[in-house]
This record gives sequence, C-alpha cells and structure tokens, in this order.
Amino acid sequence: MYFLKTYQRGVFNRYRKGMPWPEMMFKDLVAFGGILRSTILSSSSKTILCFPHFPSRGSTIARIAKTLGWQITNKPSRQFDLAMFWEYGTIREEDKPLRELDKSVINLNSLNIAKDFVDEHMLKVFGYSTRIDPITFQGTAVRKSNINALHDGQNIECPIDPEEGFIYQKFIDSSVSQTEVMDIRVVIINQKIPHVYLNYRNNFERFKNVPDRSELVVTVDDHLSKEEQVSILNFCKSIGLDYGELDVLRDCDDLKIYVVDANNTPQGPPKNLSLEEKAAAVDLLAKTFDEEFAI
Repeated sequence: MYFLKTYQRGVFNRYRKGMPWPEMMFKDLVAFGGILRSTILSSSSKTILCFPHFPSRGSTIARIAKTLGWQITNKPSRQFDLAMFWEYGTIREEDKPLRELDKSVINLNSLNIAKDFVDEHMLKVFGYSTRIDPITFQGTAVRKSNINALHDGQNIECPIDPEEGFIYQKFIDSSVSQTEVMDIRVVIINQKIPHVYLNYRNNFERFKNVPDRSELVVTVDDHLSKEEQVSILNFCKSIGLDYGELDVLRDCDDLKIYVVDANNTPQGPPKNLSLEEKAAAVDLLAKTFDEEFAI
C-alpha cells in the first residue's frame, strides 16, 4: 500500500519517510500541546482526521484548522470529530480504511483528478469540453501531461501524432490585455463557492505554476454567472469533490468557461496576495468550512 510504503509512525501522527527527526518531533509536540490544552481547558476544540497523508503547513486545510482552533491527525486510532480523504496523488488508492469508518468523510469519492477525467466530466455536465483529436485538428492546440501539478503545458501546432500520457486540448485564450492572461481559481466547500482568486500571468508564460499577481474576489457573481456557478457545483458533484479548488478559464472568443484542473488537496491562499487579503480569505474559508461541515 502506498501509504505504508512512504509514511512512518510518529507518536501522534504518521509522517513521510525521510522527514528529519527534529521536524517530526516538533510536529508531535504541537499535536501533544493541542491535546493537552484541550484537556486542561475542557474546550470544545475539535480534531479532523486527514488520511492517509498529513497536510503540509502550507495547505489550506491546515490554515483553516489553525483559524478554527482545531487539531489535525492522520491516525485513525485517535479520536476525531470529522474525517477528510487527504492523499497527495492524481489517482487515489487509500480510500478503503475511510470507507470502514462510521462517520461521513469529506472527498471520500474524489478518487481521480487526472486531466482526461476532469475533461470527461466537464463534457458530461457542461455539454462541451477542451479535448481535441491532435491527428485531425488543424491549428494551435495545447499539450499537457495527464498527471496533475507538472505544469508542463505547451502550445503545439496540429495535426500531430499523440504521445502517451498527454492530453491534447483546445487552445483557450484567456487574455485580459495584450500582456496578461487570467485564470479563475474557484474555491469549493460543500456546494458553496465562498470566493474566487484571480490569477494573472504574463501572456508568454501562461503555463507556469506561480502567477505574477493575484486578487481575492468575494463577489463571485462579478466573474461567474449564476448559471455557470450551478454548472461548476454540478461538476464537483460529478467528480466527488466536496472540498477543493478548480482552475477555470474563460475563452475570449466563445466567452465560455472551461474547467482545466481540479485540486482536492489545495495549498494557499495564493502567495502574492496582500497580507490583508490572505487573512480575509482564510477567515472566510474557515467560517464557510465550519458552517458547511458542522460537527
């Protein structure tokens, strides 16, 4: 099993193999401190099981838990109030232990976020998709690895013979000026969209990972119509995503939106937001998460 091969036992949680022992000890001390504080104060502090992997401190769920005063564990043997399927990987494998729990599990059915799977469900929900046949298509298209988080997209000219492991997609022109493109990062929390981030990149570096600048937008209607929001939430139902983020592009030519990526272990908020925007985003995330997954 992937989890057992790559993780080692800590006292209160399991951590990745190769983690320096001082870091592992520090994480266990933090976990012990939370347990002790909760016991002494008889507080209503809650614990969320994130299994099988332990979320990084840069993960959105870690920031949400910190804001709410919750603890995180990835050991099912500990007492917990809420569970979440948290496995880093495009296709997940470690769902069986979670299906044996007597509690509902966030993202239990989010097993696949590969780009071809995302595109298949976009076609199912929206009635159109990004996929093209590189052998018969004429003109500029985009080639990307089917695996998430590689950020290896590139423009190509078709027709061309396809390579295994890649998806071939329509070129979506998301330009907002002569120099910038924009994608909409849509936050999903149990069929709610509390806010979106607008991520801007240089027009010649549209596939790079980190945007040049970002904005927090709490009035979602400013960038997505009500009908588009309904379709996005139906798409999330279709792929089993209860909590996560989507990358959405709006094409300048046909004005349609395209879901090009799904993430069920989101990190953030975006690094280049202002400190005030980051704080506001985390507060809104925590408030919505607490309301939607009340325990």
